[in-house]
Amino acid sequence: MDFEKIYEQHFQKIYQYIRYMVTNAELAEDLTQETFLRVYKSTFRHEATITTYIRQIARNIVYDHYRKKALIQWLPFTKSHEQEEMIYVPHDWILQSENRKVLYEALQKLKPVQREVLIYRKIEELSIQETCEIMGIPAMKVANTQRSALKALEQLLGGERDGY
Repeated sequence: MDFEKIYEQHFQKIYQYIRYMVTNAELAEDLTQETFLRVYKSTFRHEATITTYIRQIARNIVYDHYRKKALIQWLPFTKSHEQEEMIYVPHDWILQSENRKVLYEALQKLKPVQREVLIYRKIEELSIQETCEIMGIPAMKVANTQRSALKALEQLLGGERDGY
C-alpha cells in the first residue's frame, strides 16, 4: 500500500466530506489529518475498497468528535466564550457563492445522519450501495433518510412546506 499515492488520491474528497460535517475549516483539516494518520498506522485487510475503508475511518473520527463535543458542552465549567465559533474560512470550493454558503448553513442544521447521506448521495454522487457500505446501514434506511433529509433541507431553504 503506497501511502503517498493513497493520500494524494483521497485527501480532497475526505476533507470535503469532513468540512461538510463540521462547522470549522481548521477542525476539518485536523480531523482529515487524523483520518490519514489512522490509515497510515492501520493494516488494510482488503475487506472493502480502500476508498470505503478511508471513508469509514473519517466517519468514525467525525462522530467521535461530536460525542466528545457533546460531553464537553454538558460539563458545567465550560464557559460560553470557550465554545467553538462558527467561522467561515474562504476556501474556493466551499464559498464560491452566497447560495453555497446558505446551503452549507442549512446542512449544519440537519441531523448528522441526514447530512451524511446527502453529502454521499447528492454532493459526492455515490451510489446507494456505496453509501450503505460506508455507513453500515441497509439500503432502505439510506433511501428513507435521503428522502427525509431532502424534505428537511427544502424546508430550511424556504421551499414548499406542507404541500403548498
